[in-house]
Amino acid sequence: MSPVRGPSGVATFPPAALATVALPIEVLPARMELHRVHRAEHHPIFFGPGPGAPPTYRFDSASGSFGVLYVAFRFAGALVETLLRNPRRKMVAQVDIEARASSVVRCRRALRIVQLHSAGLQILGLDNSISTGPYEPCGAWADALWAHPDAPDGLAFRSRHDPDQLCLAIFERAGASFEVEPAVRLVDQLPEVANIIGAYGKSLAPTPL
Repeated sequence: MSPVRGPSGVATFPPAALATVALPIEVLPARMELHRVHRAEHHPIFFGPGPGAPPTYRFDSASGSFGVLYVAFRFAGALVETLLRNPRRKMVAQVDIEARASSVVRCRRALRIVQLHSAGLQILGLDNSISTGPYEPCGAWADALWAHPDAPDGLAFRSRHDPDQLCLAIFERAGASFEVEPAVRLVDQLPEVANIIGAYGKSLAPTPL
């Protein structure tokens, strides 16, 4: 049997000495515009996975010690992370559009964000598998960064579905409060949604009669 070629695709776990490393932190200004796509019936500010629920998404706390709010720097990034998770699907179901809304959220204070992309990967001994590989190491990194003496508010990472899009996993910490613009249902912004997904070679599936 031929040996496996290339890397495994699994990110390394955080080192025991991480607490002694100066984190690559970028400060995002207070009230910076961030984007979230969510179920229309839900409030946009949700630090998941929720009390008693197991870790679900990439940077959910492995220990369940805190919740995580996922947002994107751009509306397109939030759409990609929500609607385009299966690259083999060429159509987005109308029911998925009808079920969701988008919101602009702003933290009332500056956010100190660890850069889990670009030069920050090498500083922390990582590669981009932290954004593309299995979730188990990612939850361990979330726990380690949350407990780090630098006390970051979250981390920035590249979308697995479009690495040009930067996303944030914001940790649930005391003192961080958010302003939220009124949610807009995706069906009420179909031209923009169609243009964005069209750039990825996707189209909207018609509603069955």
